[in-house]
Amino acid sequence: MKEILTIQVGQCGNNLASTFWEGAMFEHQIQNDGLLIDPLEPVGNQSVYFQEASNGRHVPRSVLVDLEPTILDKIRKGSIGGLFKPENIISGIDGAGNNWAKGHYIEGAEIVDSVMEAIRKQNELADVTNIFQMVHSLGSGTGSGLGSLICDKLREEYENSTIFNQAVLPGFVMDCVVEAYNVGLTLPHLLDASDQVFLIDNVAIQEIYFKQLLLKTLKFADLNKLITDHSLCFTSAWRFPSSGVDEKKIIDLMQHFKLGSLTYIKNDVVFNLTCQTELLPKSIAVSTCKIPEAVKSEIQIISNSQNNNQNQTALLQCSKNVSQPLERMRDQFSRMFVRRGFLHWYLNEGMDNQEFVDSLDSLQEQVLKYEQQ
Repeated sequence: MKEILTIQVGQCGNNLASTFWEGAMFEHQIQNDGLLIDPLEPVGNQSVYFQEASNGRHVPRSVLVDLEPTILDKIRKGSIGGLFKPENIISGIDGAGNNWAKGHYIEGAEIVDSVMEAIRKQNELADVTNIFQMVHSLGSGTGSGLGSLICDKLREEYENSTIFNQAVLPGFVMDCVVEAYNVGLTLPHLLDASDQVFLIDNVAIQEIYFKQLLLKTLKFADLNKLITDHSLCFTSAWRFPSSGVDEKKIIDLMQHFKLGSLTYIKNDVVFNLTCQTELLPKSIAVSTCKIPEAVKSEIQIISNSQNNNQNQTALLQCSKNVSQPLERMRDQFSRMFVRRGFLHWYLNEGMDNQEFVDSLDSLQEQVLKYEQQ
């Protein structure tokens, strides 16, 4: 049975992962104290994401990382904070200041050994940890810089394991002017170290809220819930009895980047889908999924608080749509780099100009690759 270790990095990654754990506990009927609601009738394969302790408590298989302690302190004091092992919560002091160089080379380098040691200890407790799942932002200094550094270290130490990233791309309105730099500098590392990167595009998420769900305002909690629905849907084939589709085999067949989110559909019947999602603004396309014509397959039904629909469907698809957010990041990166805007923030931390040239070239290469789909 697969056992997945989640590494949640930075403020965005920890917020998203916390919502994921709450959703996973609800689906597996695990209480906030880690005990099953009904030990005689467990729901799904809890051991994929949870380790059962000797006292019967189910502890998330997770390492929590940030370069400043605020969000981690909040998680400790939260409703499920007591489930996380203290030695698996690792923080710095000063943060990365939205600077990839600080996250990757300076502050991040100071704590990465502690992170890797926590990962090793988690592996020792598992029967077989063959999948690493990282949740992080590509725009922040910690999520991008330290996140890419941890991925590099994971690939060096666990050559044969599967590494996949759930990575959040910035929206049109950025929290920091250098987010495009951070995205561009991170992606070459993920290309080398990760098996798959599931891109979560904030622009696409906003379109779902305003155009499909017809909501007037968007709260961070709602956004995190929608992204969590995507994560729970994708991982359900591991966590619940299914038709036996192995996501790793599907992952190996696909190109590197996916555009991950949920598309809401009314009055459609879909069978036997145990794959990842692909957001299409006006429609939905299917690949790698065999759909029975007459006999309905067994499907796990999971409640969805976003609307009144009972069923969620996940798809995995390579599409030229992935080029759209990558092209947006490339253009923003290029405009700043031509003017050498804010470059000194990075050069003062020991980086050189060539790293930016190489990152921009890599980003352009990926845009062209997906445009040719």
